[in-house]
Amino acid sequence: MKLLPSFQFKSITHRLIAGCIVATFGVYAVSYNLGIRKVETTLLGWMTDLARDRTNFNIAEIEGRLRAVEAGTQAILPAIQQAESLAATDMNASSSTVVPLLQTLVAQNPAVRSAALIVLDDSGAASGLRYQNQATDPVLNRQQSTPLINRCQAEQTLPNQAFWSAPHSQGKASNTAAITYCLPLSLQAEEVANPTLLLAIELSLDWLPITISKQLIAEDEINQVDFGQVFILDPAKENWLIQPDASDRVLQVLPPEQRNTATATSSSLPVPITSNTPTLSLNLPPQEIEQDGDRLVVDAVPATGWKVGVFFPASQFNQFRQQYFWWIIVSMVRDMVLICGAVALLSRLTTRPLRALIGSTEAMARGQLDATLPVVKYRDEVGRLTRSFRRMRDSLQQYIQELKETTAAKQKLESELSIAGQIQRTMLPHVDAALSPDRLYAISAFLQPARMVGGDLYDFFLLDDDRLCLIIGDVADKGVPAALLMARTMTLIRTTTQSTSSPLDILQTVNRELCIDNEECLFVTLFCGVLALGSGQFEYASGGHDPPLLVRDRAVEWLALETGPPLGLYDDAEFLQQTYQFAPNDLILLYTDGITEAMNPAGEFFSEERLHQNIASHPPSSPTRAIRTVQHFYQQFVDAAPQSDDMTLLSAQYRPSSPFAHQEATLMEWRLTVNSELTELERVRQRLNEVLQQESLTGESIEDVQLIVEEVLANIIQYGGNNRTDSRIDLEVRMSGDQLTLVFADGGQPFNPLEEIDDPDLEMDDEARSQGGLGFFLVRELSDRVDYDYCDHKNILTVNKTIAKT
Repeated sequence: MKLLPSFQFKSITHRLIAGCIVATFGVYAVSYNLGIRKVETTLLGWMTDLARDRTNFNIAEIEGRLRAVEAGTQAILPAIQQAESLAATDMNASSSTVVPLLQTLVAQNPAVRSAALIVLDDSGAASGLRYQNQATDPVLNRQQSTPLINRCQAEQTLPNQAFWSAPHSQGKASNTAAITYCLPLSLQAEEVANPTLLLAIELSLDWLPITISKQLIAEDEINQVDFGQVFILDPAKENWLIQPDASDRVLQVLPPEQRNTATATSSSLPVPITSNTPTLSLNLPPQEIEQDGDRLVVDAVPATGWKVGVFFPASQFNQFRQQYFWWIIVSMVRDMVLICGAVALLSRLTTRPLRALIGSTEAMARGQLDATLPVVKYRDEVGRLTRSFRRMRDSLQQYIQELKETTAAKQKLESELSIAGQIQRTMLPHVDAALSPDRLYAISAFLQPARMVGGDLYDFFLLDDDRLCLIIGDVADKGVPAALLMARTMTLIRTTTQSTSSPLDILQTVNRELCIDNEECLFVTLFCGVLALGSGQFEYASGGHDPPLLVRDRAVEWLALETGPPLGLYDDAEFLQQTYQFAPNDLILLYTDGITEAMNPAGEFFSEERLHQNIASHPPSSPTRAIRTVQHFYQQFVDAAPQSDDMTLLSAQYRPSSPFAHQEATLMEWRLTVNSELTELERVRQRLNEVLQQESLTGESIEDVQLIVEEVLANIIQYGGNNRTDSRIDLEVRMSGDQLTLVFADGGQPFNPLEEIDDPDLEMDDEARSQGGLGFFLVRELSDRVDYDYCDHKNILTVNKTIAKT
């Protein structure tokens, strides 16, 4: 895309600097993007692994402390069970046995605040013993035992099953939390009516914040950034044991099914989570969660179900990342400034001689080819460019002089070839469509050389009153030599042919003459046929030419042919003459290999098989239609490929005399009504030809009108034949100046060919393609305008065409 004038560079230096800046920005952008992803991936991976490892370590440590209490309890359990009967009858009497056991349990774990043994009977009365460092009386009263009983009984889920209670405050004066290990037992003494024994071990959680903070906090010593916010959550009671700074954000990162709304206040005691705070499920598996750049690593303590985890805010990652990459950006900018300065200096030094060369080349562009060029001082690219310009200037001066001479000679040669082409075309017979309508044959021909002159030929003439001679030939090679041999061949045919000549005599005579002094071994393939117009007998012979196509009753076949050698090679060559009996309306199509050997852009040949297939799919009813059909399919096939050889077509149809040949016709306005049968088309053609001749139309206009009428009538009969209410078709011809109007009216079913007949699709199979598509396509191509209307239960088709008169 062309830049606006204000944005165009006027100097290579500016362009190089701009290019360096753009390239540097592009490289830096890619490097920045890849680098920040790599740093972020590495940092997140390291922090996640660290949090996972230390979370697992602390969970193991918490679990170990709890399991140690459970193990100590199990160690003194047999001794306590031996004192059950005594404790049930007299707690004071059993204190000497039970209290030392409880003291042992407290001494084994410094975090255990107290251990109590409580006996409950069916009436709800309770008595018990307790060991506590600060307590002096080991006997529990009702007021002291009630909190322990309530805590253990309220949270008991299975009978005789040990469990840890939810965290609770150690007392009104204490600011720390504790948990209780409850172990329900049953007495076996017969004198006690089902009393229940409860062993309650109270464990202080003073050590929990210290342990967690020591293990889960890490620091980047380079950037001084603290990583991670530690939290411990008791989901059973919805309490924070250790509450992070961003507790609300931590809970928002949790999956949607684990959320509600909450706010929490900071406290070292267990903090209730209100209705606005989402909680973790007890069934939450260990996992890593990411949302909007924030990361959460969480796992559960098996004994209590507490959720221990670390929260990484996205802001901390961004802070670390930006500190690192700001330093990179500053370094990049410094490097870019240094590079641009160096490029500018080198560019100015390099382009100094180039600027001097610009002035000289501008003078040469104005036509001053003798302009002085700068002196070459260097052997670099600028020096070589200056020497190249000097050689170019000298070559231009010489080339201009030679071009003037060559152009004059070429114009003279083209003029001579154009005249030769015109002379060659005058040698070919003109297809006169204005001949009498009662003639016994119809002929149409087409020739298009690959160059201004060519080597193809065709000819037709009457040997006598009732014998029509048809000739088509193809000279080897193209251009002027082929055109000269073509002219000589046509001259020999006309001068040596007599009224009594047969195809065999014509080929033998022309072959002998062409062999004389033919040192270049030029030759021509030739097909000659003679049609007896009275009997329809067709005699023919071939000298190396391809067999023609024969159309009879819409069936297409190759004419049986035994060919001899081309003419001009062997003076003693022998040719075979054959005979075929023509029936009325039989049509023969002669062609040269410029048709069958034409290639499309893909390098495929048109081929004889494709020619036969195209003619068979649309059998022509007249020579003109045969020529136009081949031209249409040929052009569709070759598309934009150049013509590689001369191509020639000659078509003739045998037409015995018609009883309608001499009927009179109206000149300015003519009407004709025909039956809806294909056999009527020949009568219409003869009557219409008679009218158009009297109006002095040119042969080309008559052929076009005849083809339009035939195709429209054929389409009307084809599409309305099965369901017709009127078996007649009215044709009206009106002429005014150079305008011809054809009006077709029929009473068949409504049918609009403009909408219901599509252009033929040449890629489809013949059976699937609309049989009327090609014909009506030719009608629209030959006409200026085509209109359709349905009025008074009749289809009315109006065709307008500009005509030419002689």
